[in-house]
Amino acid sequence: MAGRKGRRGWGKIRQLPSSKRYQASYVGPDLVRHKADHTFGAKMDAEGWLSNERRLIELDTWRPPALRKAERHAKAVTLGEYGAQWIEQRTTRGGQPLKPKSKAHYEKLLSDYIKPLSAIPVKNLTPQAVRAWHATTLPDKPVMRAHAYGLLHAILATAVTDGLIPANPCQIERAMKAARKHEPVILDVDEVAKLADTIKPDRFRAFILIAAWCGLRRGEMFELRRKDIDEASQVITVARGVTHVGGCHIATPTSGKGRAVVVPPHVRADLQHHMRTYVADDPEALLFPPARGGCHLNDKVFREYFNTALKSIGREGIRVHDLRHFCGTQTARVGNLVETMGRLGHSTVQASLTYQQIVSGRDAEVAEALSELTKGPR
Repeated sequence: MAGRKGRRGWGKIRQLPSSKRYQASYVGPDLVRHKADHTFGAKMDAEGWLSNERRLIELDTWRPPALRKAERHAKAVTLGEYGAQWIEQRTTRGGQPLKPKSKAHYEKLLSDYIKPLSAIPVKNLTPQAVRAWHATTLPDKPVMRAHAYGLLHAILATAVTDGLIPANPCQIERAMKAARKHEPVILDVDEVAKLADTIKPDRFRAFILIAAWCGLRRGEMFELRRKDIDEASQVITVARGVTHVGGCHIATPTSGKGRAVVVPPHVRADLQHHMRTYVADDPEALLFPPARGGCHLNDKVFREYFNTALKSIGREGIRVHDLRHFCGTQTARVGNLVETMGRLGHSTVQASLTYQQIVSGRDAEVAEALSELTKGPR
């Protein structure tokens, strides 16, 4: 088409007033105008771009230039770029955004441990490159090595799904498994009772009993409030947990779901006494308020009291988390696998049971049986 400035037989070229550079565009087979993703210093370069686009249309291999650019970028994206995007978009099993603690952990693994691979385009990662990274660059920290490899495996599994690579190059057997850094130390029933009797201040007696016999995590314990305990102190509703990574973050439990835990009968009187004596009447009042100020009970502060009590009963070297292991082992003695997982809040348990269903169901029987363990051999 001649006679109009900028018009050609096919496509359009115009000179931008501001930069004096040339912009090329055309109407494609989809009847949408497409522009080059950059301008040209010479008009003949703009004409060359239009000629190439028309050739693709004639060969029936044309696709929108913006789509082709996106695909080229995707194929060239580095592991560092893709990994950061993966972490930002990652969600929990319940579809919620990553909790701050988990996100910070992943970011540290990516920046500190996976960094030697970060500049490599995802499409160029090979099993050989991954093996060399795993064998020569990771520090001698079994747990962190396993976590770093596990994160890399998960990121690249998504890359396979996204069509960036045909197969996952992480193929090292058992690399995601590591020996426990700390083997759990399981107290016996009498030792748990002695620990609860010994710990000072007295307001932490209920903490020991709930952690040991109900299996709550520390973050769940720190966030327990009056509204989470029913009037008879029979059921604890575990709906939240707290972490303090870059601030105070209250969210759903680790599994992404809440749960209700029936309190063993032998613990209920202690819980009722604690509620009457140490917990304010406000439904939002914390069961275990901070001992030295702050939003929640500080983990380090509590461990000072905890370790002092352990020393008094001659059982030093035990972690607070070992009380949860105690609950798991004791529950396994009287309940089946599903019941044990449910009591500990693992993702396989149904979290939608109502108060009546829990009390009248098998979980109530498990709670009764747990109290029987305190009576010793028959």
